[in-house]
Amino acid sequence: MSQHPAEEPRTDQQPAELPREHGRTLVMPVRPGVIPPSVLRADGPPPEVLRQWSDALAAAGLYAEALDVHPTLERVDIVRQAELAVLAGIHPKALELLQELREAKSERTRRTVTPLKKEGSPWLELLSRVAELLAGTGDLAAVQEAAQRAQPSAGLDWIVALAAVSVGDLLTAAPLARSAREGGCRDLRMLTIAAADDARQGNYRQALDLTGQAQRIALPDEDPAALTVHVLQRCGFAAAARSLAMAGVGEATLAPAYRADWKAAAAGAGGGGIAMLGQRVKAHARRSDRRMEKRAREAEAMATYDLTCRCYGSGGWIGEGRHFYLQHHLHELLPAPVAGLNARLMICRATSLTFLDLLARAITLPVPSSPPSTVVASDGNEERPTPGMGVSLGLALPA
Repeated sequence: MSQHPAEEPRTDQQPAELPREHGRTLVMPVRPGVIPPSVLRADGPPPEVLRQWSDALAAAGLYAEALDVHPTLERVDIVRQAELAVLAGIHPKALELLQELREAKSERTRRTVTPLKKEGSPWLELLSRVAELLAGTGDLAAVQEAAQRAQPSAGLDWIVALAAVSVGDLLTAAPLARSAREGGCRDLRMLTIAAADDARQGNYRQALDLTGQAQRIALPDEDPAALTVHVLQRCGFAAAARSLAMAGVGEATLAPAYRADWKAAAAGAGGGGIAMLGQRVKAHARRSDRRMEKRAREAEAMATYDLTCRCYGSGGWIGEGRHFYLQHHLHELLPAPVAGLNARLMICRATSLTFLDLLARAITLPVPSSPPSTVVASDGNEERPTPGMGVSLGLALPA
């Protein structure tokens, strides 16, 4: 990272149009970016920006971090925080927030819209039953009963699938996980639940494909192979867990890093010894595949040191390999934009785009640096997931 201090924000310039030569974006000279003054406020980014950042973190599966970033000013904020706490598995926080919403006595949770029906909010009731289940004081039957009263949605399927798999009910969780995924859910846990269900039925090739999708979007501290095996074991399918792990070790088309994950998962599932050795020999027998993998790794390593501007339209970067690009192309704008979050705000001075770099999670995400031009108003009936839940599901919010 450059040690030179950031230049004063400029507001009299427009982002440069990136030139292209033979379809390749050229490296732009460093120039001052167009930084909206609101993001540099002494008291931190405005609530509207923090809500956007929280949504971006949730869409990447960083639910605990999204919970930390989200503001707590209005009732809709507390509903969203309760959702994030359930998704992150932080049931004490979820129960606390849901209790505050039920009582509606605090300034931030007092209702200023049409009162709820006598029976209350079906969505908040469902969240409460799931939080109680995660805390060990509820049961799946109560969750399913509450789900019957809530409006059907991908968000509902997502929440109930997490509840079902937490108590080892794969047969209930799997179809809900698939439905949530079809509805746009980005949570890689839905992929691993569906993969576990395929393995339960002996469809190991399909299970490996689904887990491979999860491996490609996983953060460095996430292990979809181990998670899929854990789901099978937790749900009482230990034999299928071992067979799937062995299939992963022996699948020659998988990248070496993914096979290494399956090797570790197989050891944890009791699939070691002579059988694993045989699968490893099989996996390393196809030399042509090994050569292709080596060339792919070399190309990836070369791309790591390419300083061509890749910011415009980027979905972010994952892993340690992002550091060279961050240190030599992006510039640190704020070292700690949100209190309590181990992150820094970066800017690309060629495009004026900003990125939130989470150091501990090894991920860099594009985030807005100004409030949205239009704000989605809450209808206040609380019968469905908040609009922020739609961002986590990968769905476009209404204008």
